[in-house]
Amino acid sequence: MPRLQDGGVLPYSSPWGRIEACRLKLKTDIFLWVFLATVVPLTLLVLGATTYSERRYQSEVAREITSSLSNMVSEIDRTLYYERQMVLALANAPDMRGYLPVLAQASRGALHPEFFPRTARLNQFLAAFQGVVPSFSTLRVLDTNANTTVKVRFGRGSVGGFDGIESFPYAEAELDDPRFVRKLKELPPNDLSFVALPESRWDRDGLRGPPMLDAVVPLALDGKVVGYLMADFSGEQVDRVLELAQRGHKGDLLIAELNPDQPDRDGMLLYDDVKDVRFSKDELSALHLRDYQGGRLWNAVHSKPYGDFSSADGLSRTYYVEYLPYSNQLASWVVAERVDMRDILEPFNRIRLGILVFAGVALLLSLFLARLGARKIAAPVTGMAASMKSYADGDHSVRVQAAGADEIRQLETSFNYMADTLVRAQEERDRARNMMMQSAKLASIGQMAAGIGHEINNPLNNILSLTKLIGRSLPEDADKAHRDLASLREEALRASEIVKGVLNFARQLPPHYSRFHTASWLQETLALAQQAARGRGVELTAQLAEDAELEGDRVQLQQVLVNLLLNAIQASPAGAAVTVHSRNTDAGLELQVVDEGTGIEAEWLERVFDPFFTTKPVGEGSGLGLSISLGIVERHQGRLEVVNNPDGGVTATVVLPWHSA
Repeated sequence: MPRLQDGGVLPYSSPWGRIEACRLKLKTDIFLWVFLATVVPLTLLVLGATTYSERRYQSEVAREITSSLSNMVSEIDRTLYYERQMVLALANAPDMRGYLPVLAQASRGALHPEFFPRTARLNQFLAAFQGVVPSFSTLRVLDTNANTTVKVRFGRGSVGGFDGIESFPYAEAELDDPRFVRKLKELPPNDLSFVALPESRWDRDGLRGPPMLDAVVPLALDGKVVGYLMADFSGEQVDRVLELAQRGHKGDLLIAELNPDQPDRDGMLLYDDVKDVRFSKDELSALHLRDYQGGRLWNAVHSKPYGDFSSADGLSRTYYVEYLPYSNQLASWVVAERVDMRDILEPFNRIRLGILVFAGVALLLSLFLARLGARKIAAPVTGMAASMKSYADGDHSVRVQAAGADEIRQLETSFNYMADTLVRAQEERDRARNMMMQSAKLASIGQMAAGIGHEINNPLNNILSLTKLIGRSLPEDADKAHRDLASLREEALRASEIVKGVLNFARQLPPHYSRFHTASWLQETLALAQQAARGRGVELTAQLAEDAELEGDRVQLQQVLVNLLLNAIQASPAGAAVTVHSRNTDAGLELQVVDEGTGIEAEWLERVFDPFFTTKPVGEGSGLGLSISLGIVERHQGRLEVVNNPDGGVTATVVLPWHSA
């Protein structure tokens, strides 16, 4: 054994001193190599990846919220379009057309002989209309001097309550506003325009003006304007659309009007989640966009019509788009959503903190490992560093074989676990992105289908109404004409059913949850498909599990199973069998529909859930069945899969949880 000199220090000149010095140098080199070659690059890599991911995620959030706002604007636009079409329909209603001679006399200052009965009949008609269509708070009929002859507010009419010139009966006090009268006379006849009522005509108690401009249709008789139909929108339908609209990332929604031609309305808040402002609320005081976030949104929307900006403290971000709701006005609406960025960035901040903690722990661990590295861990650490470098260079298949000391084995195992976790996270993210793309595709096609369905439905309704009118006018002995008319009506009804199916796909109604027994539900569903199976010569068999209770929408889930059964029956040749298997598992109810057809082509298998995609002949399928079924199952937090069987045919599997989330 070596002997220590005075002071207990081993001399460097001795062999033991040189060995100890080499060990110290090796320990220092291993420490520096481990820390600088692995921990520091890995930390910087993960920090860089986190920062990059954070920026990408913020971009995705911006696109998602902007898309959500655009969809919200589209829904508002459809709602307003429907309400304005109703105003045009009112202007052409028989009772309104019959009232035009009364307005013509009133424009000349004369009282029509049937003024009171026709006014009462129009009051009654407008009140009944308001009871059916509650979108309008006030309906007015004005003469050419903008005085109100008929007024119906919330289903209650008023006739002759005020005396005008020479005791002419008006429904409201006479209006002395030549500027407003001139504005009305400039409007095109029989067309829908928008104006702001004078303050004396506001039917509200608060300081705020009407949230929306009034719709006006000039009424013409023999090519000459004799009066005006004016509708004051209640805003309830727009409120309902906004209340049902999804707020991305728990954001707060705001809508304000920009109207440079009317300073009293320019910047007026119409809807605000934070201050509980609604279109339909009358008692609110005047609130302006200039006061929102210190005027930052006001300045931003005057720079460009859409975009986003951060708050002064950087804790929130506001995304906005501009919408033009009126055809003859320069007024627009700014639709904005404010999102708390702390909720969005908190996961990334936790990741950074975790990385720094990891780096600190790795530093301490490196100091400890350096002592052992001189003896037995230099080689494992070198191998570990090479593996980590390969992984950082993009080879995510690399894994480390556990070797060396227990600590190194643990580090190598942790590396493998981290690599596997990152791979699983990547797969889950890809799967979530595919589901999001599928949902977005369904939503966009659903919106298109809704628009097409509504456009087709209106002429179909007109056809059905005309067939009734024609049928009443035909002589009773015109048998052939009656038969032809009946055939026309049947074809129109059949087209209406097709449109109804398209609209049902577009609506994607939420499920109404209830508890029901699976045995009776399955038997009932199989009975619904039994007739179709017999018609094609297919045997329908079932292997069902014991009865259990399932929570979900019985009708929607029955629609899913019937769709799968009909697809299997139509894909099976005569004499084949379609089998339904049910199995009760801990996760939920598992259903399988197995057919003996030819299967699905490989290039088509990935498209079976696309809306309007079908391999059936023309007239035998719309391509919506599996899309609707997938949407129903996903809203039940379930899973729907379609795969080819090895020996031919297709197996459709549905897994439904026992309880709703």
